[in-house]
Amino acid sequence: MNADVKTFLDSLKQVNDTNIVTVKVPSTSKKATFKKFNVTQQKKLLRSAFDGIKGSIESLNIFNNIIKDNCEEDINFLQCDRTPILLELRKASSGNSFLIDDKPYNLAELKTLDIKDLNLTTTIEDSGIEVKCAVPTLNIDTKINSKIITELGKLSEAQQNKQSIELVLVYEIVKYIEAIKLEDVSLNFENLSIYDRVKVVEELPLSLNNSIMDYMASIKKVDEMCLTFDDGVILEIDAGFLTSD
Repeated sequence: MNADVKTFLDSLKQVNDTNIVTVKVPSTSKKATFKKFNVTQQKKLLRSAFDGIKGSIESLNIFNNIIKDNCEEDINFLQCDRTPILLELRKASSGNSFLIDDKPYNLAELKTLDIKDLNLTTTIEDSGIEVKCAVPTLNIDTKINSKIITELGKLSEAQQNKQSIELVLVYEIVKYIEAIKLEDVSLNFENLSIYDRVKVVEELPLSLNNSIMDYMASIKKVDEMCLTFDDGVILEIDAGFLTSD
């Protein structure tokens, strides 16, 4: 590599390393320092847009990794931290203006997430079974998303069209379960393989499964409120989220 180019790249890296913004992390109620988005991260997201449902799930992992890689501190982020942090980084990197269907919106007008609106943990009992649920960490979210992508890759396109919703739903439920207790037997999901976790979830009573999904829906509802403008339009955090208008 040309010495001048290498020197220039080193200088660019120093600029990126000092191009930082302070963002409040909802789950810790403390501020942390983040580097702003870069072009490489945007390119990864844009590539994911061309791979259907697998690409949609991969984009979540890219966002998760951006948050962890760009943060200057070691924080065990929760899934509920993703939207607020990404919104602040987007505003700091590209400004508040965002076009949705050619209509301009101001990201600063979106509601700020209040961690008090979320039940970060809950216990659900049904049919003699006790399930401890919690908002998953980004690490768990990324790990299980990667497993979903692997499983989808084993299916033909026709099979993906038929089975993807069911497959993704089961794995999403797995993310939110910490432990299950039946009589004197307790399973800590952290100690189980993802395969075993899925097998356990698939055998849960339907009523219990529905209660877990209700809990998940309550978390996602709060997240969606922070992405909804006054006219009801919802901001999609997807492959085009980093583009500037």
